[in-house]
Amino acid sequence: MKQINLNTTLRTDIGGNSAKRYRKSGQIPAVIYGESGVKNLLVDEKELSAALKAISGKAVLIEMTFSDGTESRYAMLKDTERNPVTDRLLHVDFVEVVRGKPMHATLPLHFTGEAFGVKNENGIIEIHEHEVRVKCRPRDLPEMITIDVSDLHVGEAIHLKDVVPPEGVEFTSNLEDILVTCNEIVVEEEPAAAAVAEGADAAAPGAAAADAKASK
Repeated sequence: MKQINLNTTLRTDIGGNSAKRYRKSGQIPAVIYGESGVKNLLVDEKELSAALKAISGKAVLIEMTFSDGTESRYAMLKDTERNPVTDRLLHVDFVEVVRGKPMHATLPLHFTGEAFGVKNENGIIEIHEHEVRVKCRPRDLPEMITIDVSDLHVGEAIHLKDVVPPEGVEFTSNLEDILVTCNEIVVEEEPAAAAVAEGADAAAPGAAAADAKASK
């Protein structure tokens, strides 16, 4: 389980105008929701950007500390809002993770290996799912679920039920979900070749008629 720390300051002014002032000073408005209640926060933009980069593509616990001296909380990233033009962070939501209690999370799937069907059977890998829902205690939370596709032949699939979860982790997604398949590459006839073939077919009746007339 990977864990990072994030320092926060309590946000006292709420609203659009105050949010603009905060962002102008390099502070990004944030909220943490959970069993312990809701806190409106500010996070240093540079520190927050570094944290988001560190957790990109992974499930990571964040230990959030508060400027009012209250006990830190574990959390996971829930949502981010960005400027559609500049991509600058505007707002971030976190959801609390309670120590020692089972939690629900969505983990990314990471596929490794080169499938047998790709190497030897003119196959191609098609990924159907990129994440999976799980239930576990915070201490058992993995960063991702890794799936080896090396033994996959053309025409075969890996379902979620085929994957052994890490110790302490329970899959809550549908176990019948297809995660990845190995499919045969279908080579389509090129348009030019098809046009030539069609032209030949169209000319055939005329040619036959000409041959028949010449033979009389």
